[in-house]
Amino acid sequence: MGLIGGVLIVYSAAPRTRLILATTTSTVDTGLLDYLKPYFDLRFHANLTWLYLGTGQAITVASRGDADILLVHDRVKENAFIQSGNGSHRVTIMYNDFLIVGPATDPAGLANATSAMDAFQKIAVAGDRGQTKFVSRGDGSGTNALELRMWTKAGIAPKGRIWYLDAGSGMAPTLRIANEKGAYTISDRGTWLKLKSEMADSLQLTVLYEGDRDLLNPYGLILLNQTKYPNTNWQLAEDFFLFLISDEGQRLIGDYRVGNQQLFTPLFGIPETIGLPPETGEVQYWVAKLTENHMSPPSWVPASAGGQGVGGA
Repeated sequence: MGLIGGVLIVYSAAPRTRLILATTTSTVDTGLLDYLKPYFDLRFHANLTWLYLGTGQAITVASRGDADILLVHDRVKENAFIQSGNGSHRVTIMYNDFLIVGPATDPAGLANATSAMDAFQKIAVAGDRGQTKFVSRGDGSGTNALELRMWTKAGIAPKGRIWYLDAGSGMAPTLRIANEKGAYTISDRGTWLKLKSEMADSLQLTVLYEGDRDLLNPYGLILLNQTKYPNTNWQLAEDFFLFLISDEGQRLIGDYRVGNQQLFTPLFGIPETIGLPPETGEVQYWVAKLTENHMSPPSWVPASAGGQGVGGA
């Protein structure tokens, strides 16, 4: 046994069959990884394990070489990880979106918000009047980073204000705190749907704003630099990379549901469809890799996309 980033890991008798994924809390809270694990483990005779962390902490753990592969959702930090030489490849594999949730009484009037930025401004105004509170994850996660960018865009510095509460915890606990206090918060759709299915009527919060492009939530899969981290299980990490971008993996991601609602939309090879930069070089590289390993790309990415080029996200 050992501790990595405060998480207890039980080592198997055959350590090279074990893959350590450093990931954000939402992929765990939603049940997505529990759903994908048996498919991957069976196909590759593996034991997929993961570190349950916010994106910032997950990237820190990977930077120390204490994980084999990364699955996170903060594009700025992902790009910095690649540019620093810690990661060798990165692609966008899926997305969902963020929701602003709060009490049904909606004291801030988000029902009349014209944009996500406007919604945040309304929460601040109502908070300054003593009418409401906002619970932030405050944990350096991708969700927390998105929230802070939205406050900046809205021209508001929330920290230190009496209505702004810093939970310092994952998404599900933050939602529970907001529920107890009748406060607003921001959540990824997947975790929200999973918690709603579990808490049923005891979850008093409701979705009050959604659908803004600023609230899109793409997830990046990053392969660590083998030269910099020679002790990582790079072969199994590459297998996991190929599995998630393959037709099978992308179909499984799209098929995963809670309460008959889809939690994630597969996106490998087509990030530009939601306004992200194209990843042409990486797509070419990985389609060729899929072919070499007798695997198929998803139907929306033709096999002819494979080639010799390789590039960053």
